[in-house]
Amino acid sequence: MRPRRTLAAAACTWLSATSLVHAAWDCSALTVGGNSFDLSQVKGTHSWENEVQTPPTVTKTRYTFSPCSSLPDPPSSAPDDDCPPGTRLCMRTFSSRSGLEDRLLSVVPVAGEIGKGEMEVKAGEKKGKKSEEEWVLEMGGGSYNGVEQRVRIEMKCDEGAKETSPTVQDYDAKAGVLSLAWTTFAACPTGASDAPKEDAPRRDDDKEEDGGARDPVGKSGGMGFFSWFFTLLFLGLLGYFAIGSYHNYTTYGATGWDMIPHRDVWRDLPYVVADLFKGGSRNGYSALG
Repeated sequence: MRPRRTLAAAACTWLSATSLVHAAWDCSALTVGGNSFDLSQVKGTHSWENEVQTPPTVTKTRYTFSPCSSLPDPPSSAPDDDCPPGTRLCMRTFSSRSGLEDRLLSVVPVAGEIGKGEMEVKAGEKKGKKSEEEWVLEMGGGSYNGVEQRVRIEMKCDEGAKETSPTVQDYDAKAGVLSLAWTTFAACPTGASDAPKEDAPRRDDDKEEDGGARDPVGKSGGMGFFSWFFTLLFLGLLGYFAIGSYHNYTTYGATGWDMIPHRDVWRDLPYVVADLFKGGSRNGYSALG
């Protein structure tokens, strides 16, 4: 069995900042170090077993963990052989000997909404580690032999680790702290949170405050003044011709080119514009028709 670490040594490696506390957490998104994590990807029950040789017997510890919801209620026929309703992490220890049935030694409800108690959930960065590589999840709520129980899980990101379960690092019975490590794809960030990072790229307006030149066109992606002006002008002309043509048709029975409102003005317009550029005048000309 691995030697237990002292509480002082363990304390310096755990949470530097907490991000979430819930009484009935359902694996909703966690935020650690500016990154979001989604543990609902590993919802369900995870079971594993550790063995320690204790001649002439073997001591087996069986762990059952459901991070997002409570474990199934214990059978009514033997309620004391399993953790109580509301447990999310149950630790049961057996003594095994060849030729004999396993003997139950202890049943420890480590975390969950056990009885009328509340489960506490915390997530934060592990000191000296980048949050997107390794972070810590804490869950409490259990009690055994008068000692409050808690699990601390070192979450380690591995995109390729799909079907995995936590591994046991240590259990401090006096402090009631179970230490686990879990290498899983669910420990990898699903995206950045809304909070701005210190190393985030500066925006154009930030550069302008520092005295830098700002793009006169702008990068907002919206329409500028001239775009709106020509758009409205086009729509206005379109409405003018449509309404004018309809008016000439219904009032005068005009058809074809005669439907165009103020037809003579529009027919004469190219010549007026040409004379303006030449600097001359159109003396003696009058439109026909």
